[in-house]
This record gives sequence, structure tokens and C-alpha cells, in this order.
Amino acid sequence: MRCEHADVQRTGEDVLLVDRAAASAFRLDGVAALIAEGLGSPTTLELLYERTLAEFDIGRDDCERAVSEFVLSLEERGFVEAVEAPPEVTAMRRRYLDLLARTLTNLVYPEHELRVELLEREGPGEDRIARRRLMRDIRYEHAEAYASLVDAKLEGRTWRGRPAPDAHTMVGLRRLRNLERCATRIFADGIPGDFLEAGVCQGGASIFLRALQVAYDEADRRTWLADSFAGLPEPTHPADVAERLDLSEPKQPWLAAGLRAVQDNFATYGLLSDGVRFLPGWFADTLPSAPVEQIALLRLDGDLYISTWDTLVALYDRVSVGGYIVVDDYGCFEACRQAVQDFLAERGLTPDLRPIDWSAVFWRKTA
Repeated sequence: MRCEHADVQRTGEDVLLVDRAAASAFRLDGVAALIAEGLGSPTTLELLYERTLAEFDIGRDDCERAVSEFVLSLEERGFVEAVEAPPEVTAMRRRYLDLLARTLTNLVYPEHELRVELLEREGPGEDRIARRRLMRDIRYEHAEAYASLVDAKLEGRTWRGRPAPDAHTMVGLRRLRNLERCATRIFADGIPGDFLEAGVCQGGASIFLRALQVAYDEADRRTWLADSFAGLPEPTHPADVAERLDLSEPKQPWLAAGLRAVQDNFATYGLLSDGVRFLPGWFADTLPSAPVEQIALLRLDGDLYISTWDTLVALYDRVSVGGYIVVDDYGCFEACRQAVQDFLAERGLTPDLRPIDWSAVFWRKTA
């Protein structure tokens, strides 16, 4: 089952279940929020039971009853859709994709980033034994910093100005789960086309897109990666200049992952194959003539006005009806948001833009 007609949104300490059709929202407590977020990707009741038992001190019988009743209430409201799939396949797929997403965002070893940050800030220290003990226990000794780092990884935010140097993606766990939500609908509805990401950095989101194709037995589709593989261009459009969006290699070297590095990252996860295609170069040069005919999922992560505009102009018409467009930086950079709004206005389009988190939005192409 999966949540199809409502979104879980966090506003400060509040967690809301937003009913898009009725333009209303319901505040959720901690247990309900955990269950609702678990339904953001296809799952089973058994996996929801296990997830809840791991997080809360509750008996098995009480847990199963509470989870089942809450899920049933969501289903009766039309928020949850039952999906036919062998339970064992769903469980193995769920565990694989969850582990992959947590690995790509480095939620498996986030304490390594605390260690690196400490060494960069303070050096190795004079008492080597004391420093080694601190390194060993850093997530407990620096618990507040550890918690804020984990939260940043969930939300796809930088942490203390650091762009997740030990992770293969900076987009955060919620955005990866949204990609699966879009992909499973594409697969279920038979929407034709490949997946394409414009602006890939270390390649983590594209790796997850390819993993979705493989895990759901849709590997005949291709995954395309468009990037300069040399960093972002210097700002030239007035909107980028006004926002001082200089994310070029001299200013943000971490964003300039090379082609070989991204290919090696794919290989690390066993996902480098002929089904993964690379489009190196500036978007204005490569995307208009890119040899991709149909796109079922288009993900934009170019940050700048010009990058966002060039991608939409070159590729929007190749997105199949029923396909999805995901824009990573819509809420983060005014220039990116302006490019999307200008493009939609020029085309006379009024799609249902839906928030994923504090920054990213997505919509489904209906015509």
C-alpha cells in the first residue's frame, strides 16, 4: 500500500497530513506521523508494524491494532491505496531501497562527518588518546550536533555550511522517497519514457532512479545524467546575478564532480550499465539534441535560472503525459523559482505544483 492523495508536511514541530482535494490538513502525533511517512513509499503492514515497534515502547498486539486502525482510516478517506504485490517481494524491495537511500545520504555513518568537521575545525589535538575516545563516542558526546546533522540529511539542507561531503547526494531522504512515489505511479500506469536528471553532482539521486528501475523490473528504461561534470557555470542571467548565485567550481568545488567519479559511484552500487547514459556539457549545448525521445520522470537540479530554463525549454515537450517533473531548488533559490514560473507562464500552463519539502516541488504532466 502507499499514500497517494495526501502529503505529509513538516512545519516547525508540527507534522501535517495535507488533503489536497479538500484543501485541508490534519495534525499528526509522533506515531501517526511515523506511519504516514512510511506510507510515502510502497510498503506493507508488517513493515509498518516493525518500524513502529522499533521507534516506540509499545506491545506487539497494541501496535498492530493501532497501526491497522490508522491505516484503515486513511484508506477510508481515500488517502491510501492498496497495491497488489507479493508481500515477500515488497518487503525485500523496501529493505533494499530504504538501505540504499540511507546510504546515499550517509545516514548510515553520519558520525564520520562530525569527525571530519571537528578535525578541520580543531585539528588532531595534543592528547591523542583523549581525542580518539572523543572520535569513538562523538555522536553521544556531541549529541546535539549529531541530531542536527541527521535532521539536515532528512530535509536535504546543508549543515554548518557543509554540503554533505561524505554523502553521494545532498537532496535528503524525503526527496528520494518522493522519487520512488513518482516512479511507482509511472510503473503502475505504464507511462512510457526514460528517467533524466539535469544537474547530478555526485550522482546520488540518479543512482536511486536507476535502482528504482532495476528493483521494480523496469530496467529496460534508461537513466540519463546531464551535467557539465565540471561544476556550475558562472552567473550571467540577471536573476542569477541579482541573487549572487556563483556556484562555479572556484567557489563551490564540491559541486564539480567529474564524469569518472560519477561513473565510479554508480559502479560502487552495482548499477553502472548500458542503461545508464551520460550527457556531458552545458545544458544549452547538450539537451536540445540529446538522443532521448520520451521522458517519464524529469528531475531538475541546476540551481540557476539559466540552467532551469534551458532544461525546461529543451526537454519539457518530451515528458510523456502522466510523467513527472521534479524541481529541486524551487524553494531554495528565487532565480530557479522565477525560471519555472516564467516558463509555465510563457506556455500558459497551470500545473498542480506540490511541495516535497522546504525546497523541492513536483507536478504531473496532464496534457
